[in-house]
Amino acid sequence: MSLAKFGKDFVNMFRVSATQMVNPFWWIRAGKENKQMIIDKVPGAAERMEKGELIPEWEYITEGKLGWEYRQVLAGNQDPWCVEGFSYPRANHTKPHIVYTMEDHRVVGCVDCLDDQHYINYLFIKVNEMGRCRDCGNCVVCLPHPEPDLIWVDEHH
Repeated sequence: MSLAKFGKDFVNMFRVSATQMVNPFWWIRAGKENKQMIIDKVPGAAERMEKGELIPEWEYITEGKLGWEYRQVLAGNQDPWCVEGFSYPRANHTKPHIVYTMEDHRVVGCVDCLDDQHYINYLFIKVNEMGRCRDCGNCVVCLPHPEPDLIWVDEHH
């Protein structure tokens, strides 16, 4: 990068930042955007801000989470309770989903059928057989577990 280009970029950056610092309209817009971001992230924030209460930064960074859940979010785990579902690609008979089992059968639930469906299609699949969902056609094959010695079995129950 040439020195002239660097100088030109530096002057342009300084001009933009100086304009933003003294421009009251920029500050008003930035304040409104920040307020809307807080209202979107923290439940009940609009009422609290109308009363004059300041919303602490940790509340909208962690979206109102407290205690253990708060520490999990700060550590980078956005779903500490594991409630977000996994999205798998559709499987057909040429490349089905593989499910391992220690028994001679497995019960698998298919929730990938329709967006407005409010029930789960359960499939009863025997070992070395393929099951297909009756609504979406998703295929699942049940295989014996490849390393059964690694699975802990309670002998008393």
